[in-house]
Amino acid sequence: MACIVAASIAAGSAGTARADGAEAFVGGLLGSAIGTAITNNVQQQKRVVVERRYVRERPVVVNTYQREQNRQVQTALNYFGFPAGPADGVMGGNSRSAVAQYQASVGFAPTGLLMEHERFFLVSSYERAMVGGPQAGQIMAASGQGTRGLLLAYRQEQLGVPLAMPAVPVPAPVVVPVAAAPAAVPEAPAPVPAAIAPRADPVVQAAATAKPMAVPSFMPAMPAASLAALCNKVMMRVSGGGALGLIDVKADMADPMDVLDQQFCIARSHAIDQADSLIEAVDAFTPAEMRTQCEAFAPLLARFTGNLVGRAPAEVGAELRGFLEGTGAQPAQMSGSARICLGIGYSTDNAELALASALTLAAYGETPYGELVGYQLVNGYGVPSDCACGLNWTEAALDGLRAGARPLVADPNGGRADVLAYAVGTLRDPDATKPTAASAAAPAAPVFGLPKAP
Repeated sequence: MACIVAASIAAGSAGTARADGAEAFVGGLLGSAIGTAITNNVQQQKRVVVERRYVRERPVVVNTYQREQNRQVQTALNYFGFPAGPADGVMGGNSRSAVAQYQASVGFAPTGLLMEHERFFLVSSYERAMVGGPQAGQIMAASGQGTRGLLLAYRQEQLGVPLAMPAVPVPAPVVVPVAAAPAAVPEAPAPVPAAIAPRADPVVQAAATAKPMAVPSFMPAMPAASLAALCNKVMMRVSGGGALGLIDVKADMADPMDVLDQQFCIARSHAIDQADSLIEAVDAFTPAEMRTQCEAFAPLLARFTGNLVGRAPAEVGAELRGFLEGTGAQPAQMSGSARICLGIGYSTDNAELALASALTLAAYGETPYGELVGYQLVNGYGVPSDCACGLNWTEAALDGLRAGARPLVADPNGGRADVLAYAVGTLRDPDATKPTAASAAAPAAPVFGLPKAP
């Protein structure tokens, strides 16, 4: 570039004539050279800036206070059965996985990152367990889950469920016999008569020593209500040729309770199949861990499942939805968990758990699940029996189907909904559904599949 500039200056000073083409060439060459120099200079400056920024970067240093908080979290996680590794104050992959397990077990969103209220509950529960003494030990023994059961009990208490304490046997009072004062000996040399023990009442003595009379019993103890046993009977009746779905329920005067029994068992079977598919898709927890978490779900909603009798479905659903939203759980997450717990409840014959799960799904707008709530209310499974209230839930489920809600069981022609409507209408007013000449030629109700054995 210097040579070109010098040459141009020399040419100018000598006054040598240049053609227009040569001047344009020199000017273009200078322009390109200067432009290249400017570009190179800018790039060099950019590289310097980048290098300086790189030099100024410093690794993120966790202060002592934060590290101590992390140690507390890791210690609490390890104590409650969520393996976080050594309590070194560094929240690595193991610690984040343990945090996610802890969050899911108590109903928080399993993000792996602790919110402040989640951290406070975890650490305060650990500190409470450390000073709990015999009370904490009794809760752990009663739950059968060790320290994790203690954490779930604290969580239920935080959500308003009273902390259930196992009964502690009270030892019988120990009676220490008091020695009688020695009788005064008279000064006279007369012999001292021997003490005469009071004679016991023969009636009282016989009553004290008699064994309680055994009450004769020739019949076995009646088992508790079982949904699994009910559906086993329905399946045997259907396989024996009594399939209710193959007859015209109106023309043949089918028993409405038999209709409800079969349709419930069909829906129960589909709920179990759906839960099995969801459980297989969840990798973060084992089936045993999911069952443990679901079993803690029913006591959490006991205030709602135990207060269904005589109340409108919309009122109960609004109250339950408000309660669940207050826990911070996302609706989609809660609905998926409720589907898993519903299948677990039916497969383990836990009517209370199944009722709480179906009630949750209905409260979140999936009204067809109210059919399950209604059936358990009508028959008193997991809740005091109330036929009228149960029919209200079933009718609300039918209204949801008519409004386009997704059915529990595939029902493209609406035949299953008609069968349920017939059963509800017959139980409401038996005279209104008597067969007539016009209804005698009605088509037969379709079959929707048999329930599988639990």
